[in-house]
Amino acid sequence: MKFGISQYFKPTPRKIRTAADAIVAAATFGGTMIVLNGNPKVGTAIFIIGVVAKFISNLFAENEKKQTSKSK
Repeated sequence: MKFGISQYFKPTPRKIRTAADAIVAAATFGGTMIVLNGNPKVGTAIFIIGVVAKFISNLFAENEKKQTSKSK
């Protein structure tokens, strides 16, 4: 698994993408509940954590597999 800014536009591994989506969903739900309970600063911080987690997940990429072509 590769990690770096140059990997941003390459496909993200499925496990990393799933974990990041779960973190974003939990941060969205938790942040909303905290904002509705009257603490907007903490809710906003939780939203930001979710966005950062999703951005970091896009920096991972799968290792490229070498394709061998056999000519006949």
